[in-house]
Amino acid sequence: MKNKIISVSFAILFLLAVSTGAYAITENLEVVLTKQNPYPVEPDQVVDIEVSLQNTGYGTSENIIFEIIPESPFTLLPGQEAEKAFSRIPANDQVTASYKLHVDKNAISDNYELEFKYYQIGVGVQVTSKVMIQIQGKPKLILEKIETYPEEMEPGDSAAIIASVKNVGTGSASFTEAALISNTTYILPILSGGLYYIGEIKPGETGEANFDMSIDNSAESKTYSGILILTYKDDSGQSQTTSFSIGIPIRGEPIIEILSAKIDNSAFKIDLENIGTATAKALKIALVQDGEVKDSAVANELKPTKHKTLRFYGFRQGEAIINVSYLDESNEFFANEFPVSIKPSVYSEEQAGGGVSPLAPILIVVVVLESYYLWRLRRRMKK
Repeated sequence: MKNKIISVSFAILFLLAVSTGAYAITENLEVVLTKQNPYPVEPDQVVDIEVSLQNTGYGTSENIIFEIIPESPFTLLPGQEAEKAFSRIPANDQVTASYKLHVDKNAISDNYELEFKYYQIGVGVQVTSKVMIQIQGKPKLILEKIETYPEEMEPGDSAAIIASVKNVGTGSASFTEAALISNTTYILPILSGGLYYIGEIKPGETGEANFDMSIDNSAESKTYSGILILTYKDDSGQSQTTSFSIGIPIRGEPIIEILSAKIDNSAFKIDLENIGTATAKALKIALVQDGEVKDSAVANELKPTKHKTLRFYGFRQGEAIINVSYLDESNEFFANEFPVSIKPSVYSEEQAGGGVSPLAPILIVVVVLESYYLWRLRRRMKK
């Protein structure tokens, strides 16, 4: 029994000695990255790396298996052997191993761990080690959306224009600045409202630029062109610039007024003017007396600051209403009534024979009743 105990003890001691020696063999080995080309590597590129397995101990390491364990964002290229065998590594010496790896196209700028493992053949002790591979992506800024407050900007407004910029690239955009430049004097920044500092926009993130702009009272209802300019630095510190052409929609309002109304021979002539900032479309003008439409006319459109002359027939002296209806550029309907009074008048004229001609009645128009003046006054007070 005593001999059995002694035999078992020797066996345990032998196994401990073997395992301890094996661990010492692998413990003295270190993995060092000796080459990365290109450095840094960009996403969707192939990187060549070289690592050395260095023996820092005092004894020779024998029958060593060395293996790379690539994980995302790295993939070992086809034909590359992940596992390499080294028969012996003398003390204070080293062996090298080279690999070609593909970097995932969506990898973002960072230092990534690349793992290796090694062990001695016949011994189950494994050691893992890691090296760092630097990946440097490129920022790519896109204009995601533009919002305005108020939503519909009109002449005379002070408006906020907010541009949302998203980084869909693989590198950060640092020290990002935005500038909004309109190609018209009708839309101008308020103080320094045309410039905005965003700062850093990391991959996948969105930054906002807020601009304070003033819309001139005389701006027309249309979409004005502008340029959004973004300046920033990439991960290498290089300055970059990205520009976007944008449209700045201004919604005005057509305002139709009667400039004059008078008898012209046998016609009742009316001069209309659009004193608003938007085009009036599909105009319909009617001369109404006693609830009956005496005559009517249509016009395709009347642009801002433009006027149009219309003639009506079949009228009689007395009170009348001029009905004007039209659409704006958003097809919103407008309708106004302008009361007028048509009254007779007389004049005398000396005939060529020296006599005095008889009085001849003519019709003149007295424009405009008090309600019409009040209406015009209210419209101008709103400006």
